[in-house]
Amino acid sequence: MMIQENNFKKPVIEIKDLHKSFGNNHVLRGFDFTLMDGENVALLGKSGSGKSVLIKCIIGLIKIDSGQMRVLGQSMSDMTQKKLNSIRRDVGFLFQGSALYDSMSVRENLEFPMRRHHEKNDDSKTLLVRVEEALDSVGLLHTLDLMPAELSGGMKKRVAIARTLILRPKIILYDEPTGGLDPITGREISHLINKVQEQYKTSALIITHDLACAKITTNRIVILSEGKNYIEGSYGVLEQSSDPVVQEFFKK
Repeated sequence: MMIQENNFKKPVIEIKDLHKSFGNNHVLRGFDFTLMDGENVALLGKSGSGKSVLIKCIIGLIKIDSGQMRVLGQSMSDMTQKKLNSIRRDVGFLFQGSALYDSMSVRENLEFPMRRHHEKNDDSKTLLVRVEEALDSVGLLHTLDLMPAELSGGMKKRVAIARTLILRPKIILYDEPTGGLDPITGREISHLINKVQEQYKTSALIITHDLACAKITTNRIVILSEGKNYIEGSYGVLEQSSDPVVQEFFKK
């Protein structure tokens, strides 16, 4: 059910009738979704509803059973590994636990994706400039030589966002970006997500249980229920909905 249309024009993710099962566990049962260029959308759903499965399907970590999925205009069905790697370069993925490498410094963590994607023409000086730009954009330039163990939870999230930005993706998938953080730090990360969108012109799908994060960051909210896009609309419209499924997420 669509409550409110957006004013964006170009789709960057298009999903139609998506199905994904694991044995008898039917996780996605005809999920439909479109993310538009420059849009931030939050995805709400109960634990085990398939939110993380969905974003893993989007970046090709999990193969879909049936349906259509296009990312940046490319069909994800039967995609070659070379094309999949190219898509992954343009789709940043912020893991729920930040997923920094404990044995690497902040600088090395940010250099890693550039080296992995074989940016052979970039010398050490160029890599350092890119790293410093990304860290500066999240307000953590001073952490360049620190180890992850020396960072707070909020700082780790910021460094993880910087690492996601290092390849200058067109789309960012955020998996619980404020999870495990206190409310004040959570709000700071939410505002940082908006800053990233404005500065880098990204589109974002934000999986979250944090309504404050959804309210701050998104143009639109999608509720995933029983494997489908149950309803979508702005925070204000959904908050006022009398639908009992919707109110499960918004009730105090």
